[in-house]
Amino acid sequence: MEKRVKIRKTVFGGAIARICCLALCLCLGLSISMTAQAASGKKVTPVTMAAVVGEEKTVTQQADKTSAALGILPAGTTVNVCGQTGSGKSGMYQIVYGNAIGYITQTACQPVCVDAAMTAALAAQAEAVKQQVAQAQAAAAALAAQQAALAQQAAMQQAAVQQAAVQQAALAQAQAEQKAPIPAGSGNVIFVGDSRTGQMANAVGGTAAWPGTAFVACFGGGVDWLSTAQAKKDVDQYVTPGSVIILNYGVNDLSRHNDYIATINRYAQDWISKGATVYFASVGPVGENEYGKRNWAVEYFNNQLNNRLDARIGRLNLYVFLTGSGYTTQADGLHYDGATYAAMFRFLMQSIGRI
Repeated sequence: MEKRVKIRKTVFGGAIARICCLALCLCLGLSISMTAQAASGKKVTPVTMAAVVGEEKTVTQQADKTSAALGILPAGTTVNVCGQTGSGKSGMYQIVYGNAIGYITQTACQPVCVDAAMTAALAAQAEAVKQQVAQAQAAAAALAAQQAALAQQAAMQQAAVQQAAVQQAALAQAQAEQKAPIPAGSGNVIFVGDSRTGQMANAVGGTAAWPGTAFVACFGGGVDWLSTAQAKKDVDQYVTPGSVIILNYGVNDLSRHNDYIATINRYAQDWISKGATVYFASVGPVGENEYGKRNWAVEYFNNQLNNRLDARIGRLNLYVFLTGSGYTTQADGLHYDGATYAAMFRFLMQSIGRI
């Protein structure tokens, strides 16, 4: 005997109106070809079938009764079921809900028998909606990644702006603390060192901001450079009676303390004979770095020079100052940020009574 099912409403288009229950129809079973994963983390077994909702039910976003709702299905609505999780009271059907994929409890639905043509139509519709959902999710993920990248870029730019502001403030403070310009050629200050000295000069504005102050810096230089005739000539061009020379070499070749002692003592004898005052500024501390530089080695180097340099050479304990007042290194762990360089400059200038 033939039995017909009255369809009150559908969520997958007018084609479902063809659904009828024939005595000799092809009843659908589970068409399991693979196992999917619901957003809730539950395994979804693919199926293709039609079902009628027996009573008004909520469609959820995930295969979980407590998940956020997509909408409400009135009693009598026919749905396109494209997957299921579990079975019985805890089981849920994955259904096509408009242009989305949602979930509804299995106990609320009664399967409907359809023919082979309708089965194919249901499967095609479910696949098309799933592809739309996947494309929308991929687009959303790409947009989120783009926004995250833009946010990171903006944060980096903001950090750069803040760093520049710190350096400007440090420079302004250093200039404000200057009592008076140092006359060029008489009583001038000559800083001699490696890249730390060069970057310190950049941080405080160099000779342009501090007239009469010279910065003789060899980036990456060590005692091999300092002991050359050219290095001596680079310093000598500024040396006059009353000059103050501050040497701050050593971080690039901490094991060469003996060579530094011999070179500095030799240079100091000549500069002192010309009426200059010579100081050794101890090597400042380092941060974590990939070059094998460690603070115990810095301390050993400083101790060797402090104990063995000519007694006429003054000592400026830059290492203790920076360790005690705090310092910030750049990413390489060897060079400092602008604020630290400005503090370093003020300490050295204050130590010789120039600010």
